[in-house]
Amino acid sequence: MRKFYSLSLGCAKNQVDSERAAAELLSAGFEATANPKESDVILVNTCGFIESAQEESIEAIISLLIHKKDKQKAIIYGCLSTRFAKILSEEIPEADVWLGNYRTGMLLEALGFESKAKRCRANPPKRLRNSEYPHHAYLKISDGCNRACSFCAIPLIRGKQVSQSIENLIEEAKQLEENGVKELSLIAQDLSSYGVDLYKTASLEKLLEALLKNTKIPWLRLMYLYPMHITDGLLNLMAKEPRICKYADMPIQHASDKMLKLMRRKYSEKDLRSLLCKMREKVPGITLRTTVLLGFPGETHNDFEKLMNLVDDTCFELLGGFIWSPENGTSAMKLEEKRVSEKTARIRLDALIERQEEISAEKNRKLIGQTLDVILDSATQARTHGNALETDDIVNISKGSGKAGEFKKVKITNATAHELDGFFVN
Repeated sequence: MRKFYSLSLGCAKNQVDSERAAAELLSAGFEATANPKESDVILVNTCGFIESAQEESIEAIISLLIHKKDKQKAIIYGCLSTRFAKILSEEIPEADVWLGNYRTGMLLEALGFESKAKRCRANPPKRLRNSEYPHHAYLKISDGCNRACSFCAIPLIRGKQVSQSIENLIEEAKQLEENGVKELSLIAQDLSSYGVDLYKTASLEKLLEALLKNTKIPWLRLMYLYPMHITDGLLNLMAKEPRICKYADMPIQHASDKMLKLMRRKYSEKDLRSLLCKMREKVPGITLRTTVLLGFPGETHNDFEKLMNLVDDTCFELLGGFIWSPENGTSAMKLEEKRVSEKTARIRLDALIERQEEISAEKNRKLIGQTLDVILDSATQARTHGNALETDDIVNISKGSGKAGEFKKVKITNATAHELDGFFVN
């Protein structure tokens, strides 16, 4: 039996693609192995979003293929391959095949199994989830993006938005539930625009209602919301349904009207403030997680201060930040002459993160003495409804017993900016 080794780099959306790719080879009689040296086929799903991710993917490929044997077949696919296959195929000749983003049947076709690829496309196999957290899964509800943000290469890599039908997503969610999934994180490049291409209107609320009706998965989490199409109906549904985590991952990128316009975000500081206030009001106890972009061409100290002021006023529970990276093909490249120095951008980002650390620590300290519902990721670590897997804060368990996937109540005894300590009370 032929064996394959799979390496997935980048975001959770890539992880879902890698799980589907693994299922494709299994359906054709291949066997998965965790040892690349004993594999017949090496698969690498790459990330090409920003420069640092591109470098990481290239380093991983070289490291993996440096000892590749002649009999082994190496297939590189994903975002990096989509963008730079021609150049990289010359620089890394050890790779046999360079493909684009995953689509059903493409790996078997590349390996010469055309008939098996055809059958695979006609009847796609169930995902092979490769995770140390069997109680958690990602549900990729759409791919691609219709936005034209000037800094982002995603539309160039992934193309226009293509949503999965509600019927197909319900079927996939049921399969995941049957396999023990207790927490389902909905992901997409633009979650809040789900269904615009299929149903002519944003349909995230409709999808959530279908998931609530057709599954019993206890926690549904919303990741990668864009600050548009977040309707009153969606917020009302989040507020009244205990199975929808009171959590919104919504990158705002900036707060200055000038920067938002240059970034082509299509909303203003006033729009943002109004939306954030509405989210706090309509969904009491909501955890707001965001991402910001510093050092974008043309950013002044005044622009930065406007962002700092919004962060101070909103008091996000969770915030991450990045420094602008010039990406070929994006319209922001035309603003290169207005580029902010990396030193200045780093100083601004460090100052913002330092302030956010203070906010997060203060918010977490207010939880001391409270009893919270958590889901266990291991016997000694858990998360609240306000923390996503692998990206957010954790709860350290000091006393009591439990196992991954269980829901427990924990009394909080101590807190820092990113960790809570507590013990089971049930």
